[in-house]
Amino acid sequence: MNSETIRELCKEYTNLSQADVEILEAMALQIPYTSELTGTDIFIDAPLKDGVDAVVLAWACPKNHSLYGHSVVGEFAYATSEPAVYRTIQTGMTSRNVRGVSQEGIPIAQTVVAIRNIKDNVIGTLIMERDISEELRQEEQVEFLTQTAERLSNTLMYLSMTGSQFESWVGNGIFVLNKLSKITYVNKKAADIYKEYHGFEALGQDFLFSMFNCSTLNELLDNLENPVEFCILHKSYLFEAYPLVTYGDLSGCVISFRDITDLRKKEKELSAKSTVIKEIHHRVKNNLQTVAALLRLQMRRSDLDVIKTEFLASINRIISIAMVHDVFACQNCDSVDLRELSQRILCSLLECSLSPEQSIEAQVEGQTLHLPSIQAVPLALVINELLTNSFKHGVRYVEKGVILLSITEKRGTICITVRDNGPEPDLPFDPVKQRRLGLQIVDSLVGDQLGGEFKMERIAGMTIVTVSIPTPSSGGQL
Repeated sequence: MNSETIRELCKEYTNLSQADVEILEAMALQIPYTSELTGTDIFIDAPLKDGVDAVVLAWACPKNHSLYGHSVVGEFAYATSEPAVYRTIQTGMTSRNVRGVSQEGIPIAQTVVAIRNIKDNVIGTLIMERDISEELRQEEQVEFLTQTAERLSNTLMYLSMTGSQFESWVGNGIFVLNKLSKITYVNKKAADIYKEYHGFEALGQDFLFSMFNCSTLNELLDNLENPVEFCILHKSYLFEAYPLVTYGDLSGCVISFRDITDLRKKEKELSAKSTVIKEIHHRVKNNLQTVAALLRLQMRRSDLDVIKTEFLASINRIISIAMVHDVFACQNCDSVDLRELSQRILCSLLECSLSPEQSIEAQVEGQTLHLPSIQAVPLALVINELLTNSFKHGVRYVEKGVILLSITEKRGTICITVRDNGPEPDLPFDPVKQRRLGLQIVDSLVGDQLGGEFKMERIAGMTIVTVSIPTPSSGGQL
C-alpha cells in the first residue's frame, strides 16, 4: 500500500495528526494478508473534516476475486450510503454484518471496526465487505417454500370448507396436522378410514396417539420420511409424511397414504404361480431324468457298440433339455443364463464321452446372456449336438483335444461358436452329403425354431461351427 497516498489523502481531507496517520499507515501494511486470509475486500476509511462522511485511504482484495472492478482509494464513503461506517466513527462501536450495496451494485455485508490512537480516539475504520448474493438467493428460496407450505395448508382448509370437488381428484388419503399434531384437514378417503377404524370423526383429534405410536411430530416425520407400510383393518396402506414449514419453523405436516391391498394380493398370487411353475419345471426335469435312466437300462441290454452309441446320443439330448428345466426350477425368473447352461452341458458330456487314455481341454467363455424358455430348450439341444459332434468326430482321434465354446452378442445377434482341433472334415461342408443326425437336428432347430443361421468351416487347423440367432428383442422368429 502506498504510504505517500495515505498521507496526501489525510492531509487534504482529514484533521488527523502525524501520529494518527502513522498508525493508519502501519495498519494499511497488514490488510493484504487479512484480505487473503478471509477472502474478502478490506478497506481503511478515515473521517472527513466534517466528522460525518469518510474517505477511503487503503484497499486490499484477494487474488483474482474482488467486489470492485477498479480501485476505490480516494473516493468518499457517505454516511447516507454506508451507515455502518458512520455509526462506528461516531460511537466507536463495532458494526457486524450490516447489509448494503457496493458501488458495483453487488449486495454486501459490512463488518466495521474502529481504529483508535493512543488517546483512544477513533481515527479511522477497518472495514470487511463480503458478497452475500448467494445468501440472499437461499433466503428467497426459503421464503418461497415457507409461503408455499402455508398456502397449501390454507388452500386445503378452504377446499374442505367450500365442498370443492378437489377431493375426488386425489387418489390418496390426506391428513393435515398442525404443530400440536392435531388433525386440521382430512379428505373424504382419509376421513372414512379414520372413522371406520376409531368410530369417531378425525378433525381435531391427535393423530400421533390415535394412528401411530409417536410422541412428537418430529418423530413422526422421521418414521415416515420414506414410505412405510401399515396394516389397518386387514388392509395394507403405504404412508408418507411431508413437513410444513412456516417462517423457518415446523408448523405441521401432511400425511399421505394409499391403499396397496390389491397390489399385495397380486404379488402373493404371482408368487404362488411362480412356485407352481417352478414345481412343474422340477417335475418335468425329474421325468426327463427318469426317461434317460430307462434308456440307459435299455442300452446296457445290447452288446452292439453302434446301438449303444445311438442310445447315448438320445440320452444326452434328453439330459440337455432336463438341464433347462432344472435351471427354471431353481431360479425366480423365467430365463436361463446361456453361459451357465452351456457349462452344464459341457460338464455332462465330459463325464460320459471322455476315455481314460484321452486328454481334452474344454471350456466355455464369453458374455453372460439370459434367454427365455422359448429359446432355451431348442438352443440347449443345439449346444448338445455341437459339443457331441466335437467329442465324437472332432477330438476323438486326437491325443490332446481342445474344445472351446464361446458366446457373444452384438447388434441384436447372439453368436455361439464351437471350435475343436479335430481332423479336417470333408470340405466344403455339405449337410446333404454329411447326413449325420446331430448336424441335421442343429440345422433344423436353428433355421426353423430359432430363425438363425448355421455354418461349419475349417480355419487355421481348427474346425469351427457357428450358430447365429436373433436376440428376443431384435424381432427374430421366436
